[in-house]
Amino acid sequence: MRTRHSLFFACLIGLLAAAPPLFADAGARTLGRFALIIGSNDGGHTRVKLKYAASDATAFSHVLTEMGGLDQARQLVLLDPTYDEVIAGFARINSLIRNAADNHTRNEFIVYYSGHSDEQGLLIRGRRLPYLDLRELIDAVPADVRIAIIDSCASGVFIRSKGGTKQPAFLVDSSNDMRGYAFLTSSSDTEAAQESDRIGASFFTHHLIGGLRGAADVTRDGLVTLNEVYHYAFNETLAVTEKTRFGPQHPSYDIQLTGTGDLVLT
Repeated sequence: MRTRHSLFFACLIGLLAAAPPLFADAGARTLGRFALIIGSNDGGHTRVKLKYAASDATAFSHVLTEMGGLDQARQLVLLDPTYDEVIAGFARINSLIRNAADNHTRNEFIVYYSGHSDEQGLLIRGRRLPYLDLRELIDAVPADVRIAIIDSCASGVFIRSKGGTKQPAFLVDSSNDMRGYAFLTSSSDTEAAQESDRIGASFFTHHLIGGLRGAADVTRDGLVTLNEVYHYAFNETLAVTEKTRFGPQHPSYDIQLTGTGDLVLT
């Protein structure tokens, strides 16, 4: 549950996929990236309305469109949607991927959620989407790589609820045999996710986007990988929340991918 102060608890869920080539020859078979991006300020009448979930989702869409090779026609951005609109969003993305399957050597899917949640699932206008049901929706997406980014309270439960265990970050490149999933959450299974009036965003998404825009590029090669952006968002989020009145926030991950190389996001 969120409490409103100068810092706000933000409940967001979510995950990122490998970036397709940003430029390709006309007619060439390339990687296909698709995204379902959800920002929900309204968790129902028992929850204090959030301020920045919808704008965080919009900012996430912008950075992937500008720097991550995500075409606007292949993303669906839902701001303050109903439960039924979220379910329909997954169906729409599935259709887009199936229709484009013959044009790509590999398809990748990103789902990002920013909003309310609790230990049982996402809270969308007061209706709960259980984590196990969310996992089934993600698993049903016909993509080779599925990435979820969850920025929400107790979002670490999502990793635990599917029976997964924390694995070393094993990243992949554009090889055609890449398969698997990567889940990133903004907090552990017992922590609140915080948003701040000072930065006008949630701490986690603010640093995630900053990392994608280049701050996480520790190798200075002009590319930001999943490994780089996770560690950047983790370190920055923990650093700025350690001394807040609501306590430290520890982003978590579960990455299970097969392939070789680095998974480039931007």
